[in-house]
Order: sequence, then C-alpha cells, then structure tokens
Amino acid sequence: MKNKLNTIPRAVFVALMVLTISACSSYERFPGQNKIAENKARAAEELEKEIPMLGVGTMCVEHSNVDYIHTYYVQEPFSSNMEGGGNCGKLVAGGYRLPRKWQQGMKVKVRWNRPIKGKDNWIEKYTTIMPYDTPGILYVHFFENDQVRVVSSAYDGPSSPDHPISINSITPPLEVK
Repeated sequence: MKNKLNTIPRAVFVALMVLTISACSSYERFPGQNKIAENKARAAEELEKEIPMLGVGTMCVEHSNVDYIHTYYVQEPFSSNMEGGGNCGKLVAGGYRLPRKWQQGMKVKVRWNRPIKGKDNWIEKYTTIMPYDTPGILYVHFFENDQVRVVSSAYDGPSSPDHPISINSITPPLEVK
C-alpha cells in the first residue's frame, strides 16, 4: 500500500482530497434545501432594508424560586426564527436579530424547558420586548409562575443597578403594550 501511494504525485493526491471534501459541503439533505436557504437570506436582506437590525447575544436570568431552566429560545420580533439554546447563566453569542431602534408592540414567543423528574417540560409564553435606547444583549428574565420578561441592554448586565430589571426582583415588571 505504501508503494502505491508513493507512485501518485502528491499534488494529485491533495487535489483529490480537496475535491472529495468540497463535494460533501454542497450536499443537499432534501431537494430544494439550498433554494430555501437562499430565500431566507434574501428575505432577511429585504427586512434589513425596511428595519435596520443588529445581531446580539442572548442570555437568561432566573429569579428567586424559579426551577432550573435547561434550554430556552426567543422568537425574533419580525420573523419566525427562534434563537437561544443555552441554559441560564451562559451567553449565546450574536445570533439574535434585534431592531436597532425599539418599536412599540415587539411581541415575541419565549419557549423554555424546565425538566420535571428528568422529563422534558416545555413551556411557551408571549411577551413584549421592553423599550431600549441602544440594542444590546437580549436578557430573558424568568420569574415564578412561568412569568417571563425580555429586555435588551447594551451596557448593563443584570447585576448592575442600571439594568432594566433588578436581579433581586421577585415579581416581573408590568407588561409593556
């Protein structure tokens, strides 16, 4: 085997390997998959022209007496995309598209998993994103009785006195309409 490899010029071998690897990257799991991705990208570009967006990270905050949040997702305000995926206390970097300017009525769906006795327990609630001046990390605050609030804060994390929702709050602020 070693002798046969030595007879193939190294450049030809490398070229064959590159072609093999690149062929895998264009594989479609189902017909039209690439077209769907192109359409989503085009729709995002069109939306960006109408409503300037910024990619921000997401993070969740558990307030007192809230059971462990295993996984959470937040719907983007102007699409059906759900972003997030981590558990509380960890930043999920940069995938959430948030308008650069807050707009009234930005209602979003929040979906989270709070396992009970080792079994999934998915919960979904709708809430509005609280007003912000400068977009930043999207914080999802979880309170008792499956209450949730969403805020964006560019500079102040939940332990800062300038954060829109105090880390010590045990009840959520009133819903913004």
